[in-house]
Amino acid sequence: MSREFRRRASPALNVALAVTVVVLLLRKSENSPAPSARENSPAMSTPEAPALTNPPKQPACAEITSAADRRRWLIDQLRAAGVPHHVLARVVLADLDESWDNRLEQSVKDGKRDADSVAALQQERERDEDAQMRAALGDEDYKLWDQEKQLREANTGGISLTATETHAIYDLKKKLQQRQWDLEQARLKGQMDDVDINDAYDKAYAEFNQQMKALLGDARYAQSQGVDDAAAAANLRQDLAKANPTDSQFQDLLKAQQQWNDRHSQLDKQFQDNPSSPDYADQIQALNQARDQEYQRVLGTNAFDTLQKDQDPGYCRMKKCENIWGLDDNKVDSVYGTLKYYEKSVQDYQSQARALEAQGQTVDWAAVNRNLQQFAQQTQVALQNYLGLESFDKMQRNGVIQLGPLAQ
Repeated sequence: MSREFRRRASPALNVALAVTVVVLLLRKSENSPAPSARENSPAMSTPEAPALTNPPKQPACAEITSAADRRRWLIDQLRAAGVPHHVLARVVLADLDESWDNRLEQSVKDGKRDADSVAALQQERERDEDAQMRAALGDEDYKLWDQEKQLREANTGGISLTATETHAIYDLKKKLQQRQWDLEQARLKGQMDDVDINDAYDKAYAEFNQQMKALLGDARYAQSQGVDDAAAAANLRQDLAKANPTDSQFQDLLKAQQQWNDRHSQLDKQFQDNPSSPDYADQIQALNQARDQEYQRVLGTNAFDTLQKDQDPGYCRMKKCENIWGLDDNKVDSVYGTLKYYEKSVQDYQSQARALEAQGQTVDWAAVNRNLQQFAQQTQVALQNYLGLESFDKMQRNGVIQLGPLAQ
């Protein structure tokens, strides 16, 4: 058996070990007979087997009265068996996911399909997962698991960090996470509108990035985000793998992407104090369209369309889940086309309204938003009729179908 095979097999063996231990523990707890009154009677004690005066207390299934108690008991048994913390975390997450999936399905059955109800339940899920993971794993293992998760998000480039940098970035990321939760709660309670919330989150994220730069320096920060030149080229080549461009095509595409990155950074700095500015949105939209046109020119229309689908998270999720969502290839393509048409129509309509306002004309934004809401409702009804309510609900719950006013 080669060293490489052992390295790759190790995570799978850890998971298998955890599952095996879980099954054995549960089977043991279910099959072990309760001690009878005869066995517990002091009169039955013999000199060869004296009764213990202070026997250690063993956790019994009869004492487990809640899901949280069951998870803690199970984790204690797995930890005693030597299962590492990252496998313990997977066991708890799998249990929590099943519980929350059931709650989401029940909420839909109860008629809570509106966006606010789904968003509120999703936020509750995130906070509950954090609390339940800490309760099940204990403070030490929870922090190890959470730190690894937060650093994967903050350090996508995977650069080496010192212990001081690791702790500092973790603290910054947790503050950003808490700010995001607070802003979402304010939106759900109607304490802030979407524009103010987007501005506040953009400001918090910008501050986080500036703190990361101050901690790591510009060069290492770029590497940590995978945006240095070498990483950008490697990432782009990976993104374009299915398009399989020639070397000449790749160089043209890399140049277009680098120009897009540079211009995007300039716009971010230019509008950093007003990220919800209509002018910023228009310039970003124009920048995206210019890059897409260059990609289409270099690759050709068919290859470019295929590339767009492969890079669209919603399309990829539909392809992956088409069987369990009651879809086929034609329905996936049709829904994808409908959603892209909806998105582009909303953006074009908003851009036209902003252009008229920039020319000095009065724009009735309340009427604009009513028209957009009506368009969203019409698109939703069309998709529900086409897919059926069950498939539509599954796709909406999984975030594939999100209809509502886009950023203005």
